[in-house]
Amino acid sequence: MARTYHTDVIAFAADADTKWIDNLLSRFSIPGVVGGRQGVSRRASAAAVYHVALVRLLTREAGIPVALAVATATKLLSSNDAPIVFGSELLQLTIDAPAFRARIDHRLGEAAETLAPARRGRPARRSA
Repeated sequence: MARTYHTDVIAFAADADTKWIDNLLSRFSIPGVVGGRQGVSRRASAAAVYHVALVRLLTREAGIPVALAVATATKLLSSNDAPIVFGSELLQLTIDAPAFRARIDHRLGEAAETLAPARRGRPARRSA
């Protein structure tokens, strides 16, 4: 069974707040994200965490709108290090995928050691 991560870990790895992550996952379909219905917390595969982190990087550092960043991240992560060409080959976008994945894997390792998923539901009644 593949490892999955909850939204707090995704937020830590992507250097974003949980509200931003929740809004992104509510509005856009990110491959590898499951759950999100009432009473079911969202969980994401490592590939989904890479996707979310790249979307965050594109929106924050390059100023790309979120919808375009989601599509661009999908193309970049599936391109096998080939550049994405815009227009008549005057603009190309590439990513150092191994270095990017290594950076996110390191952040995931840090998050797994420090963050625990919040308990859902009502707290247990105290017994006297």
